[in-house]
Amino acid sequence: INRFDYDGDYGTVLNRFLIQAAIGHPITVHGTGGQTRAFIHIQDSVRCIELAIKDAPKAGERVKIFNQMT
Repeated sequence: INRFDYDGDYGTVLNRFLIQAAIGHPITVHGTGGQTRAFIHIQDSVRCIELAIKDAPKAGERVKIFNQMT
């Protein structure tokens, strides 16, 4: 099952901004606006996708959740 989280707890700032823009809601900053840890370099994101593809679950196995920050 795929998810598109757009809340302040599980969603990325990009997802939240996309949803807000799509529904015409003003773009809002979550918390103090000072968090920078959630920003991941594109090469790291691509590497995570590569690792997920190489280690895809077999038929009948549970979906594996990858956290790019850890």
